[in-house]
Amino acid sequence: MHPNNIYATCDGFHYMGGIAKPDEWRHAMKKRGSIILTLIVILTALIQACGTTSPERETGSPQPGNTPSNLSDLLEGWVEAKPGLFLRNPNLDPTMIAMAVFEDTRLDQMKDNLQLLEPVEILEARGLQWELSRADLEIPEAGILVLELAVCQSDSAVYQVLFTVLSDEFDQLHDAVMEPVLRNFTASWIKDSQVDAGENPLTHQVSAPIDTRIRPADGMTMVYVPAGEFEMGHSGIQWMWNGNLADGDLDIQIYTDESPQHAVYLDAYWIDQTEVTVEMFRTFVEATGYRTSAEVDGWGAPYRAGPKEYEWPHLPGTDWQHPHGSDSIAQDDHPVVQVSWDDAATYCEWAGGGLPTEAQWEKAARGTDERLFPWGNSYEWNLGNFCDAQCPVERWKHEAFDDGYALTAPVGSFPGGSSPYGALDMAGNVWEWTADWYSKDYYRDSQLDNPEGPRYGTERTQRGGAWIDNGSWVRTTVRHATGSWVRCDDLGFRCALPAD
Repeated sequence: MHPNNIYATCDGFHYMGGIAKPDEWRHAMKKRGSIILTLIVILTALIQACGTTSPERETGSPQPGNTPSNLSDLLEGWVEAKPGLFLRNPNLDPTMIAMAVFEDTRLDQMKDNLQLLEPVEILEARGLQWELSRADLEIPEAGILVLELAVCQSDSAVYQVLFTVLSDEFDQLHDAVMEPVLRNFTASWIKDSQVDAGENPLTHQVSAPIDTRIRPADGMTMVYVPAGEFEMGHSGIQWMWNGNLADGDLDIQIYTDESPQHAVYLDAYWIDQTEVTVEMFRTFVEATGYRTSAEVDGWGAPYRAGPKEYEWPHLPGTDWQHPHGSDSIAQDDHPVVQVSWDDAATYCEWAGGGLPTEAQWEKAARGTDERLFPWGNSYEWNLGNFCDAQCPVERWKHEAFDDGYALTAPVGSFPGGSSPYGALDMAGNVWEWTADWYSKDYYRDSQLDNPEGPRYGTERTQRGGAWIDNGSWVRTTVRHATGSWVRCDDLGFRCALPAD
């Protein structure tokens, strides 16, 4: 199908940042209104900005309403250049999925302004009527590129999802990617929202009373998590749009290692109320003479602005006492960072416990009501230390918010972000090591009673997000994996202890 509009096949293609961009198409867009031009420029910039890869992740079978089971097989040979952006050959195969929201807009206005394609299919997903349109683009040396555009309207906005893929991959990826994204794409997940406590019944509700104890070894306050079941993980594929069309940040995320959601029983346990602090770690070092991995190897990894591949350099003299470089001084009430998994596990053993399992960490963070964030179901920038106006990561910072800290914050600085059991800082500040090996399939294979993670692996799992993150990356079900030797200035830990 080659409709006579801005998506029609044109002569004069040339490549820009891995996406075919026709001269005539670009010329036509200037006549079609500033909104569509802005959107396409943003999408092009998105691809140009994607220079790093992240691991491919599996999902379930592509049946309507269910999670696809074999996405990694369908994407064999592809790389996830950015969460939600899949590329086989960035120079030839421009394959992407992107989303945008047009607030206070009606669908008929958008169709008139953007001269959208005529719909070829109507899909109802999550109560919204999506109009699907398709067009073919012939790209030299790459073949036929299929573009699929889905638009729908809610009470307050028009949502648009753009998906492009080479024609020989289209059917499989449509079923595995496009269909699930529409089924999981709802108004409440479109963008960051600041919700008053009265508007969200989960927000700021903390289980009462909070039972605490003081750990003798280091003076840490621990909170009690009672025995019982909770729902671990999240149903479906998690697609989130946390960007802002006006400032050019689409920030598309896909998370497929959080499913399937499953009931897990845990015995009662205690978990640290905050992350272990620099002062507590100093007590441990003075008592044991312990030397961290960074001290033994002579380097740590602080964040440095620059090209992505150089953002976490191995700098001599960087360690837990000098977390952001050899000329920095660690503050006693901040979380200890520049600690490897071995450093964290050794500390927790000394303190009389161990690192929490993924299941223990997740239950302590979300409770039994399946909340997306420790405080409730809406992301609220003022309830944690996130990537705000002071954040050094330009591509992720939110200029409108200022939590008072560029990097780490003193532990417990955001009591409003408490979890149902009174645990603090479980969203943002620093990522936290857990006891478990990482497996992308773990939630399909997890034990149902007191799971202890996979028996082996090559990476350890971290949870909770950090000062470098916001929105989608600080949800209670987000999982992140890295080698146990890694140490940097956005990674710390807390400990857990069985109740008996």
